[in-house]
Amino acid sequence: MLRPGTGSRLASVVVDLLIAAAVCVIGFRFLALPLQTLEAAAVAWVLGLLAPGKASGVLPTHVLLFRGDGEIIDAFVTPSCSSILSVLGLSALTAVILRRRRLHAVAGLLTAIAALLVLNHLRLLMSALAGLWWGDGALILFHDWVGTLWSLLSTLLGFLLLVWVTLPSLERAEQDVDGRHTARRPESWALPGMGYRQAEDGARARAGRRRQTLAGFLHRRVYPRRLSAWLSARREAARIDYRLGHLSAGERAERIAGLVADGIGAHAATLVAVASLDRDPVVLDRLADAIAARQWEPVTNHRVVALRLWARGWLMARPAVEQERRPTRTSLAETTIRVPRIAVPPRTPPPRSPPPPQPERGSGPHPISFARPPAPSPHHEVLQ
Repeated sequence: MLRPGTGSRLASVVVDLLIAAAVCVIGFRFLALPLQTLEAAAVAWVLGLLAPGKASGVLPTHVLLFRGDGEIIDAFVTPSCSSILSVLGLSALTAVILRRRRLHAVAGLLTAIAALLVLNHLRLLMSALAGLWWGDGALILFHDWVGTLWSLLSTLLGFLLLVWVTLPSLERAEQDVDGRHTARRPESWALPGMGYRQAEDGARARAGRRRQTLAGFLHRRVYPRRLSAWLSARREAARIDYRLGHLSAGERAERIAGLVADGIGAHAATLVAVASLDRDPVVLDRLADAIAARQWEPVTNHRVVALRLWARGWLMARPAVEQERRPTRTSLAETTIRVPRIAVPPRTPPPRSPPPPQPERGSGPHPISFARPPAPSPHHEVLQ
């Protein structure tokens, strides 16, 4: 029996494996031959510059080497000689594991592919030069032994470049490999179980320096203003501003209200961090009130949904929290003196008085009646 959720996890793993296999198979089918032709032509062109008349790339995927003794060496660039395998491997890795980084992953993949092409071109060029200088045996020896180790190191270097460009910078990372915190998170937000260690003074000074980055150069010099503003807004929505945690409770509440005024989705990651890590009720009350006041905003991502649900839950639970936090000290006017209650017997109903006596018939005056007199009884007639 599989545990709940195991089936979906296995399905996602199988889908990732299928995607990686599809990238490798389809890429090799359509890109292997063009890349072999390109690399062979590049080697022949560089050899023509270094040794004019000693190399020719007239045949696709072949490099013809003309030695001084009249020997002609036909160097064929096979798929194993080409960098197509390393390129497809890094592409599959990016598509399966690093696809959440999107543009950063694409930039890292392009950088790694460029490095792989350059390094593999150097390997082919040195193999061709070895064959041109020392013959066919030297070409095969260099290609099979030195070239194999060269390919492994080139692939490893391409992978490291891919990871270095794709992953966040030191200022945006949570912690380094030694566990030291690098994102300047405040100590009040350091919850247990998060692997938090306060950064050293030297690490703080290094982290506080402003670096010149390629992204900053592109935003300042290359990108149009609208594109730069759009990319900056996307980055800000996913960035956590840890500087808030270093402010006092009042300043933090005012700053958070200003962030919410820009839009719930504009600083969604920072607001989620405040709702998750902050413990000051004043700050959380201000955040919940500010989010509740902007219910008309559209739901743009999952962070906005989480913030709205959190604000609703916090506002619904706030009366109970206020009841628990109610102060016990009161003024003399509000002081109530409690007196022990005296037991009082239940009230018994009063005894009922007897009804008044009814008057006897025949006694007392009779009212004059205008009704017909009754018929005389037979006894009365006999007496007459």
